[in-house]
Amino acid sequence: MHALNPSTGFVVLQSLNYVLTAALLIHAWRKQRALFWVIPAAIMFGFVIEYSQVSKAVPPYHYTQALVALPGPVPLGVVLSWGTILYAVLATVRALAVPARWVPVVAGLLATSIDFVSDPAFVSLGFWVWAEPGAWFGIPWTNYVGWFVIVASYAGCLEVAAHFGPRRDWFRALAPWLTIVPAFLAFMGIMIAYLWLEARAIVDPETLVAAFFGLWLLPFLFRAARLRGDAPIDRWVLAPPVFLFGSSLVILFGTGLHRLKPELVLVLPAFALLGMAGFLWPCRQALGLASRTAGVSIAASTSRTRLVAMLVLGVVAGAGWMVATPGKGLIGPVSLPNDDAFLPNQDVQWWYWTGHLESEEGRRFGFEVVFFSFDSFLVMRDQLTQVAITDVDADRFRFGEHLALHLPRRTAKRFDLSAGPGDIIRAVGDDRVDRLHSEVDGYVLDLELEASKEPVLHYGGDAHPYRFGGYTYYYSRVRMQTRGTITVDGKTYHVKGSSWFDRQYGELYQAIVKGWQWFAIELDDNRQIMLYDILGKSNKVERAGSITDADGNTRALAGHQFQVEVLGRWTSPHTGCVYPSGWRVIVEGETFDVQPLVRDQELRATHGLWPGPEYWEGAASVGGGSQGKAYVELNGFCRGVEGTLAF
Repeated sequence: MHALNPSTGFVVLQSLNYVLTAALLIHAWRKQRALFWVIPAAIMFGFVIEYSQVSKAVPPYHYTQALVALPGPVPLGVVLSWGTILYAVLATVRALAVPARWVPVVAGLLATSIDFVSDPAFVSLGFWVWAEPGAWFGIPWTNYVGWFVIVASYAGCLEVAAHFGPRRDWFRALAPWLTIVPAFLAFMGIMIAYLWLEARAIVDPETLVAAFFGLWLLPFLFRAARLRGDAPIDRWVLAPPVFLFGSSLVILFGTGLHRLKPELVLVLPAFALLGMAGFLWPCRQALGLASRTAGVSIAASTSRTRLVAMLVLGVVAGAGWMVATPGKGLIGPVSLPNDDAFLPNQDVQWWYWTGHLESEEGRRFGFEVVFFSFDSFLVMRDQLTQVAITDVDADRFRFGEHLALHLPRRTAKRFDLSAGPGDIIRAVGDDRVDRLHSEVDGYVLDLELEASKEPVLHYGGDAHPYRFGGYTYYYSRVRMQTRGTITVDGKTYHVKGSSWFDRQYGELYQAIVKGWQWFAIELDDNRQIMLYDILGKSNKVERAGSITDADGNTRALAGHQFQVEVLGRWTSPHTGCVYPSGWRVIVEGETFDVQPLVRDQELRATHGLWPGPEYWEGAASVGGGSQGKAYVELNGFCRGVEGTLAF
């Protein structure tokens, strides 16, 4: 806990929470004796859950305020809320006369409806802070799955104890306490399995969460009309959800949150109404929400009405999703600096830096920093970041990668990218100056890059359609003056040099599976040459390039205006992949000899979620008619694809 000085709002809310807990204990002792012991036992269960999370070496969240701080540190008010919520949920489930096998599901859904409303509101006030903010207004999706599993585990274990235990008063008092350990173990086991499935990245997190809740919610909705609906209204059972829903809506409209995140004006009231409908369902007849007769025709009509309502709701939700989701596709010519930012209407995009550095002592380095973004709703929605350092004089190559199951943050006219624990990889910049920080295997890089030429707009700055499908937008800043430091095993070197920035976006999945060879050649006479070749003999037309002169004028190179001859091969001792190694490059009659500065500059996937990518990308020297440096990328050679260049 970073602070124990609570704000006035927190003091008011938690004081009311303390009073509510005391009132519910008195009410339960008088009117709901069978559930009385659930409240203190659930408070203890809530503490166990919270302590297990905030006491981790790297906790997923931490609390910032507390009137009374328990060990962990866990605020007393939070664990009291677990007691009152579980009491309200279980009392509602009993009032509904839910069949035993559905008790965990109904309890989990009721509790999670509260968290869908309260978490965005309370997080907006900083009452607790997530280490890695998630997609649901700053809250990770796993939080809501966790809420469902916590309450469902406790309700299910308590139901098992009630079914198999002796029907005696002393056991009814003991059962809620005996439930704590098996419920906690069930929670841990289910969440480990869920996180394992999430890490496989078969689908994006939103789809996985929708499938998880849909698996339980839709079957329950078809059974809801059969549940009891003539229970008397118990206002004290309704008090916890009313308190939490009401507090959240007060925060929404009373603190300016509705102006900061206008989407919540629709989302929070909608979930609050849905949640309250669940808690009021046992007494719907007393509220005039259902007929007191149960004739076959009425039941059939109700079933048809419910089905039609669900279909309409599905259509509306789908239409809302389409409206809210940026349309994918062509977006007109490149617009700078707008297109430096993350573009939500493009499926695949990357920000790519390579460069050559030299220290004051003459020690040479190459570096690569790249952020990939993949956005395909039904397949993946993630950010893959890779970094590499070539220590030329030490003949060493180090690389690392970080996978995050979310897209980059949205910005305007600039990029602000980060990855890794503690944001150890960062890239911030606009159309002139970029700042990079990366840490990998004992190397720490801090650089400032400043453009010295106008951006090179490949394909005339418009979309380029591939013959095999898809399209790309592509531009570069080919000579960025670079200075900064590189720290090697604790020793810091001041370095300077030049860097090459590539920005590419579009429908690139088809190109990625083909693979390519790419050259970024920087000559000492201040010319820059880019060449690429999409692999596969059927893709001969997909080879092109550009040449930028010393004054910054760029002209395109067609495939027949350059040739590349491979001079040798290198077999990776790590993957067994065979890569070209050494090239004779002829551009409009001028010959260059390109040689890798370090043979082993292969990046290999370490995330383990899907095969690859394995590719070779490294620093190289340029000799021949003009001297210089180059970066070469060889992608697709681990898949046995034959390129169009002569091997």
